[in-house]
Amino acid sequence: MASHMNDNLPVLRDFKAIINGTLTSFVTLSRKIGGELPTMIDHVTRLFDAQQKFIEKAIQSKKPTNDQEIQGLVKPQSTEIEAICAYTNQNRKSPLFNHLSAISEGIPALGWILVSPTPAPYIKEMSDAAQFYANRVLKEFKEKDPTHVEWVKQWITVLSELHAYVKQYHTTGLTWSVHGQQGSGAAAVPTGKSGSAAPPPPPPPPPPPSSSLSSAAQAQDGQSRAELMDSINALGTDATSHLKKVPDQLKLHKNAQLRDQTSNQSAARSNIATKSQETVSQTSSTLTSGPPKLALEGNKWVVEFHSGRHDLKITDTNMKQTVYVYKCSNSTLTIQGKVNSIVLDQCNKVGLQFTSAVSLVEFINCRGMKVQVLDQVPTIQIEKTDGCHVFLSKTSLDTQFITSKSSEMTINIPFGDGEYKELPVPEQFKTHLKGGKELVTVPNESSGV
Repeated sequence: MASHMNDNLPVLRDFKAIINGTLTSFVTLSRKIGGELPTMIDHVTRLFDAQQKFIEKAIQSKKPTNDQEIQGLVKPQSTEIEAICAYTNQNRKSPLFNHLSAISEGIPALGWILVSPTPAPYIKEMSDAAQFYANRVLKEFKEKDPTHVEWVKQWITVLSELHAYVKQYHTTGLTWSVHGQQGSGAAAVPTGKSGSAAPPPPPPPPPPPSSSLSSAAQAQDGQSRAELMDSINALGTDATSHLKKVPDQLKLHKNAQLRDQTSNQSAARSNIATKSQETVSQTSSTLTSGPPKLALEGNKWVVEFHSGRHDLKITDTNMKQTVYVYKCSNSTLTIQGKVNSIVLDQCNKVGLQFTSAVSLVEFINCRGMKVQVLDQVPTIQIEKTDGCHVFLSKTSLDTQFITSKSSEMTINIPFGDGEYKELPVPEQFKTHLKGGKELVTVPNESSGV
């Protein structure tokens, strides 16, 4: 009887509507496309089912005060998130790699259950990360196969519906019951932060123009997508023994390094959300860890999982080859000769020196990067990267830069004898209507550039 009563609660009914509606369509399209997607989608469906059960338990139970108990409750979900990210990493050579990445970049949105006081902006951040790879799918298949276009639409809609659901029913964090007992299974009325019984929430209000909610969202936007993803997976350490374990699990008070690196985070966050998010610096390089590699696979140089190496070199190159650098840290890579393109993905404090690239050099979700161009490159693209310093040669002064959602970027141009002039790239912009018809955007003079 209690189970049927729970099914009628809007907080459960609307979550099931996402599963039975858009998610089901997305699953069907994934199986139709085939390849690696059916295996990936099995993990996704298990994750949503696990979250449904978790929400149902939460509205019947008091919030646990023991960290280990919470870890046990979320373990089925964190295990699936880890599996999804690992599966993407294992299939980087797949023709559907962008599809897999769109899922794995967006799926940590389901970690909203550990985020407070603003879980909805966190979901939006994950959706934006998924959109990056979704756009690549659209670009590739827009003129080829409408099934892939609809697949992208359905996945982004799933994340959008999850965002709207959380914004309506869990505005300041996951709703727990104050009347139920832990593990009792007794039905209870969902409650807000105050603990008093509340009727079904009204439709979500419009975003406040200026509030603590917006400032918290901005603070979360400052964190990279990789950090947020790792923070959720860190809870699944029991199920992922191949990862390096965080000392004392998620006990922040016993890890001074994590405290120092996250001292600027908002004190208003709950203990659980803070512990989850502040383990990222320790685990970011080990989420999908593997043996260090520097190898030519077909026409693609793969450089991955190197740390503390400043002697990495690629010398036997040609214009058809690409270079993909993945999750390297505190290292230096030298590329001699001319290659087609260079991509650095989720790297931290990596120095890159290269001769020439035919198309572009791209940084995605990196931190503290330095790159020196010895000859030429037509385009350097910087996406979601904090700290990227480019040193141009006299023959590469016509290089174009494309930047988005990035900060602390500088372009250094040569002058004199071995000296450089540093030019900061604007991060803030001012836009106004000209003549009431067109937008004009210029760098904001107060942005410190």
